[in-house]
Amino acid sequence: MIQKIAKIFKENGYELFEVGGHVRDSILDIESHDIDLTTNATPQEVKRLVNSLGSVYNLGLPFGTVGLVVNKQVIEITTYRNEIYDNDSRKPTVTFSNSLIEDLSRRDFTINAIARCPLTGKIINPFGGIDDIKSQVIRCVGNDDDRFNEDPLRMMRAVRFACQLGFRLDVTINNPSRLKIISKERIRDELIKILLSEQPGFGIRRLCSLGLMEYILPEVMNLRNIEQGKHHIKDAFYHSLLVLDKGARVDHKEYNLAFRLACLLHDIAKPDTKTEDDGGVHFYNHHFMGAKKARKALKRLKFDSDTSDRVCHLIKFHMTPIMLQKELMSGEIKKRIIMRMIRKVGENNIYLLLDLVKCDIRSSKNSRYKFVTVLKGLVDECMEERPETLISPLDGDEIMDLFNLKPSRAVGKIKTYLTNLVVDGKLDKDDKETAKEKVKEFIKTQPIEEIMNGV
Repeated sequence: MIQKIAKIFKENGYELFEVGGHVRDSILDIESHDIDLTTNATPQEVKRLVNSLGSVYNLGLPFGTVGLVVNKQVIEITTYRNEIYDNDSRKPTVTFSNSLIEDLSRRDFTINAIARCPLTGKIINPFGGIDDIKSQVIRCVGNDDDRFNEDPLRMMRAVRFACQLGFRLDVTINNPSRLKIISKERIRDELIKILLSEQPGFGIRRLCSLGLMEYILPEVMNLRNIEQGKHHIKDAFYHSLLVLDKGARVDHKEYNLAFRLACLLHDIAKPDTKTEDDGGVHFYNHHFMGAKKARKALKRLKFDSDTSDRVCHLIKFHMTPIMLQKELMSGEIKKRIIMRMIRKVGENNIYLLLDLVKCDIRSSKNSRYKFVTVLKGLVDECMEERPETLISPLDGDEIMDLFNLKPSRAVGKIKTYLTNLVVDGKLDKDDKETAKEKVKEFIKTQPIEEIMNGV
């Protein structure tokens, strides 16, 4: 299709080149999902020339970009252009140009400032991008300060490309505070790409060393120099990065982002909860406070609620399996404990939690991680019974009718009591008659007034 488009443009007297990441990735023999083309034809001419080839959209038209969708493949064609940036915005004032070299000179990094003719294969490489690809280095086109001041998001993009490609960074960032003019959504999207790369720990370290993390997740910066006691050889910052890198080796499919965020942020409240006494260093309730702190940070970066909920849920419960390890290793753990844990954590989250705990422990100098294997075996057995499907034989309306109750805390507590009996294997979820008798016994030992008052 690219060659077909190029022939149409040539027949009408226009140039057309492949450009940017599409060319870079093909040189690296990496699959590329984005196709970017550039031309000296005006946007209106571009629309006229490609209108019969597929579905045309004008979303980027003010910036000279015409979108074309052919067989679900998105192709973007942009007129050669120059850009003038305002100090308070990353959105440029665009003027169109007749020069391919001028167009390439406005791009961010040399490895993205390469063009290729689709018809001849000729490479146009005015800024040494080919050599930088061979040398595996990220360099700006022209002056670093100019490129980063034009669009401060490029500072994060530099780190992201280094993570994704495994390249060395050769850039100087003198004004990281410029990141403040970038929308939280744009910052979030670049952070996601870094976290989902093969080297997320490296990316987070570079964001910190370059002074950028202060404007992204300053909570991570605060983990530095938080010593964690005898079970750790790293401070909370480097420990969290180790957990993140270990977590990056585990594939949780559509939950990878939430899992890696939980790996990075699981100890986010340790600076706020650290205490020391004769028994050593303690971080009491850091998991509960961490869940609250992570929620605020993720909300600030405009993460969607599903991702945020899952991350905070994992942080909140990441100490639960560790608290069970003595019973697990002694073989004294009761099945009902595992069943209740699965119900609290959720069937969709339990294996994420086990892997988080395993990565956490294996990133310390403690060798206790074997208990996680034991726990996983028990979880596997319990999951066959689908713990989340175990419910009280009596619903709220039935409890109110049978015992002449109004909607209240007592109804919920009775229902929870019956549900726990089902989970513990002491009551069948369909046995309403036995459930009624159990409630009568429960009320005898704990009168309704006490249940209502939470006694």
